[in-house]
Amino acid sequence: MLLSTAYLPPISYFNKLQFADILIIEMYEHFVKQTIRNRCHIYSPNGIQTLIIPVQHNNRNRTNLNDIRISNALPWQRQHWRSLCSAYQRSAFFEFYQDELAPFYEREYEFLLDFNMDLMRFLMPILNVKCKIQYTEKYLAPGAQLNDFRFLSDAGVPLADAGISSYPQVFGYKFGFQSGLSVVDLIFNMGPAAGTYFRTA
Repeated sequence: MLLSTAYLPPISYFNKLQFADILIIEMYEHFVKQTIRNRCHIYSPNGIQTLIIPVQHNNRNRTNLNDIRISNALPWQRQHWRSLCSAYQRSAFFEFYQDELAPFYEREYEFLLDFNMDLMRFLMPILNVKCKIQYTEKYLAPGAQLNDFRFLSDAGVPLADAGISSYPQVFGYKFGFQSGLSVVDLIFNMGPAAGTYFRTA
């Protein structure tokens, strides 16, 4: 299955991975702004909140994804971690995972792909995703690969998790059930049951 990298990917991203033996990450596509490659959506006390990893922009939009560097001039990691804590500290399972997740927001990363993929390796066992990770050796044109789901990382797509069943959310009593969120919303609210969610959704 061919996918673009994503920051704390949405549930729809992992829903596809449940049926994959091999996850192939596209390394050589041009970086696309305003997509889940460097942003995710969480459910905050004020509704949906977008967390964006700042990146250095070179050659406008023609920089290959594997060359995209994170801009660490501002304390974005500290801000993201505070936002995650604010959003999920009252969820049923945040305390269960926070000590393992916190180091990702303490270590400074140079490349976006490295940060995203380290988070992926952390998330996959929690969700019982056992596919092997590989990387493209060159850019694969659309249609060149069976099971090409790179479109899931395009702008707007994460906001519509078609076919995803509702589950308890911390602020559901205020704003109702929200879809299109990072899979951490599912993990923090459902804990170990998150790994079986896709098979029952």
